[in-house]
Amino acid sequence: MSTTIRISKVTRDRVARLASATDRPMTAVLDDALDALERREFFTAFNEGWERIRADEQAAVEVEAERAQWEVTLRDGQP
Repeated sequence: MSTTIRISKVTRDRVARLASATDRPMTAVLDDALDALERREFFTAFNEGWERIRADEQAAVEVEAERAQWEVTLRDGQP
């Protein structure tokens, strides 16, 4: 299934140049660009979440306590 979206001529030309330079369809270039943006947004939110935890002393203590509990499971019963 395909659909049409409006983009500027400048953006269309940029996508076309990248597609030509990489010998791939324009849709693949757009897919890759969206994947990269989604990854960037995910990790930005992830890092902001960790910063909030680090700023909250009680939350940081709770995370470390939970990690200590999981450390036992990683040994899988091995001494």
